[in-house]
Amino acid sequence: MGAVSALGLSQGFAAQPARLAAIDISRDLGLFAANSEGNFCLLIKHGELKPGREIALIWVPVEGEPDKPEIRRGKIIAKLPAPCDATNVQADEFAYRVEAGKLYSERIYIAIAAPPNNVRITGVELSARFGNRELTFRSCTSTEGLHFSAWSGIRPKEEPVWQRYFYLGYDVEPTCVERDFKEIKP
Repeated sequence: MGAVSALGLSQGFAAQPARLAAIDISRDLGLFAANSEGNFCLLIKHGELKPGREIALIWVPVEGEPDKPEIRRGKIIAKLPAPCDATNVQADEFAYRVEAGKLYSERIYIAIAAPPNNVRITGVELSARFGNRELTFRSCTSTEGLHFSAWSGIRPKEEPVWQRYFYLGYDVEPTCVERDFKEIKP
């Protein structure tokens, strides 16, 4: 499994200036998914995203899927007055409508309110630098949902910095392993 670099160039990320500002992991990462009506929306704790703000959308397959991870960009269109997915919204999250082109409605994307640099794909993981943080993204399944995570550092010493669960509402074959539930250290 080799690494693939230079992804996202066709998506317009390469032309953006590198920003080394800090990102707030707890606020700047969320999920972008289609709700039961098929409309995509963003759920994120960042409540101040303005229309026109670009976000990165990352899809990472679970272990065993034949597809490779992908990264796209989206643009905030509007803040929504109510949650777009009552089942999966968490406390203190805000909902946004985002323009992101044609997406697969069955995929749940990790959304980051920062532009990526140095995007790399290795197997089913995607790594990129966001602001001053190098992050690796993964997903796995439990019995009825998906677990998403972002990790900092290099194996075997990497540490989870963000985790999020998405309830699917139907049974799936579990692929998560013990490390996927490793507690985030403050």
